[in-house]
Amino acid sequence: MKSKIHEFQNKYSAMSKDKVNEIKVSYKEKIKTSKSYAIKSSEDAAKLLFENWDTDTIGLYESFKVLLLNNSNKVKGVYQLSSGAITGTLVDIRILFAIILKSLSVGVILVHYVKYIVM
Repeated sequence: MKSKIHEFQNKYSAMSKDKVNEIKVSYKEKIKTSKSYAIKSSEDAAKLLFENWDTDTIGLYESFKVLLLNNSNKVKGVYQLSSGAITGTLVDIRILFAIILKSLSVGVILVHYVKYIVM
């Protein structure tokens, strides 16, 4: 059995290091989640998100943010996934899932801000 394992290791060890990309996943917590703000209602989420938006540019273009939460609905972070033009913004679903998975988030609130002008 050992000879089969060694044979496999010898055959693939040199090849795998040179021909396969290494993937690293990281998430750094600057503020302990236990001391973070808890979301208890949609009003809490809206207030927190509005505080994290640049009020000077909020009406200039559309944008898409992600509010990341833990099991207790405490905020892990806010991430701006996309900022677009006056009439639209694009979200790459692969990047969205990468952000959620990298941060080990359990809850997610997706926010798409559009300023409508009524004449």
